[in-house]
Amino acid sequence: MLSGSLLPLQRVALPILFLLACGCSRLPDSTYTLRADADRLELPEKHRRQIAAYLSLFHGTPANPRMAEVNEDAVEQAVEARDAAGEEAADAEAEGTAAGSTQSAGESGVFRIAGGDRPGFDRMHLQLGRQVYTAQCAGCHGTTGDGKGPAGGHLNPPPRDYRNGVFKFTSTPRGSKPRRDDLRRILKYGAKGTSMPAFRFLPEEEREAVIDYVMVLASRGQLELDLIREAETELDEEDDFDPEVVAEYVTDIADSWGRAEDELVRPLTVNPPRTEETIQQGAVAFAEFSCIKCHGPDARGSKSADVGQDIWGRTAYPANLAMGMLHGGRRPIDIYRRIYSGINGTPMPSSKDPNTAIAETPEERSDRIWHLVHFVTAVIEGNRVPPDCQEAIYDVLQKQASPPVKDAAFLWDSGPAGFVVAEDRQ
Repeated sequence: MLSGSLLPLQRVALPILFLLACGCSRLPDSTYTLRADADRLELPEKHRRQIAAYLSLFHGTPANPRMAEVNEDAVEQAVEARDAAGEEAADAEAEGTAAGSTQSAGESGVFRIAGGDRPGFDRMHLQLGRQVYTAQCAGCHGTTGDGKGPAGGHLNPPPRDYRNGVFKFTSTPRGSKPRRDDLRRILKYGAKGTSMPAFRFLPEEEREAVIDYVMVLASRGQLELDLIREAETELDEEDDFDPEVVAEYVTDIADSWGRAEDELVRPLTVNPPRTEETIQQGAVAFAEFSCIKCHGPDARGSKSADVGQDIWGRTAYPANLAMGMLHGGRRPIDIYRRIYSGINGTPMPSSKDPNTAIAETPEERSDRIWHLVHFVTAVIEGNRVPPDCQEAIYDVLQKQASPPVKDAAFLWDSGPAGFVVAEDRQ
C-alpha cells in the first residue's frame, strides 16, 4: 500500500479556498481540550482533572507551550510522600482515627514532577512556533493537532492527527518516530496528492520553530493517550496516578524522539542502474512480495479491497500507483524506505525480511527492493503497468493461483476463490 492517489483538482482547490475564506490565522483556544476518548470511556472527573494537570505541567498551554523534562528528585520525593501518606492512612484506620495528609501532591493528587525544559526546546522559540502554527497550520490540524481545524472536515485525505505520536512517512524503521529531517522535508515540500501544501516560503527559523511546536503537540497527545489508557485499565476511581508511571511515560516519549535521529534506514546495497530487466524483475517482486493483494496486478488499488483501518480509525485504501502521485515522495530512496519499512500507522507492512524458503540473503532482498522501486517508478511515469511487466506478473500468478489464471490484463485477488477478471473495476 504505497501511499498516494491523485485527487481531482477541485477536491484540492475548493477546501483551500474554504480555508482562506474561514481564516486559518484565527487564534487557537486558550486551553487544550481532552480527547474524546475520555468521554467515551466515561473517565471519572478526578482522573480527567489529573490528566489535564499533568499535560499542563509537561507541555504548558497554547499561550505558553513547553517541553519539560522529568525531575527525578521530585519523583523520588513524590514516591516517599505517597508511601508515607499510605502508611499514615493505614495506621489511622487501625486506630480508628482520622488520617492527616503528608502527600506533597496536595488535594489534587497531582505530583509536581516536571523539571526544566528539554534541551533544544527554548520557550521563546516555541512561542514563535505556536504563532506560525496558528497562522499556517491550525486551520487544518486544529489547536491540539487533532486534525479537526475549521477546514479539516472538508479535506480528503483528512489532515494528520499528531496526537498518537505517529507519522506515516519517515526515514526510520516501522514504529519509530520521524527524524527531524523527515519533518523538515514534509513541511518544505508538502505531501503530493493531498491538501498539505509546500511551505518553501517560510523563513528557516519559522520552519524550525513550527517543527518544535508540532513535536510538543505530538508528545502531549501521546502522553494524554498513555494516561487515559492507564486510568482505564489500572486505576480505581479513588486512585491517583502513580508519579513513577507518569514519569516513565514522559521519559519514554522523549527517548523515542531522541532515538529516531540515529535510526536512519540505510539500504544494504546501492541502487543499480534502471533497465528494462530490473523493471521486469521488480514486477516479479511486486507479485511475489504480495503487493498485488492490495494494489492489484494492475497497480491501481481498489476502493473495494478490504485491507483494514489505519491507526486513526479510517479505512485504509490501497494507493493507485498508476495515478502518478506518492504522498511520501517519489525519490528512489523514498520508495525504497516505504517498501523496506512499510508505512507507520497503516496496514502497509514491511518487506525487509529475506525469504528464508529460498535462502535469500539480506543483500539479495535489498537488491529486489531496488528492482521493485524501478517497477513502481515505471508505473508512475507511464501511468500503467508496462505490457512486458504484465506478462511477468501473469507468469507469477499462474504458478501461485488455483485454478490457473486465464487473463493477465486486469486481475484482482478475490480471496480464497482465486483470481477473477475485473475489467469494469473503477
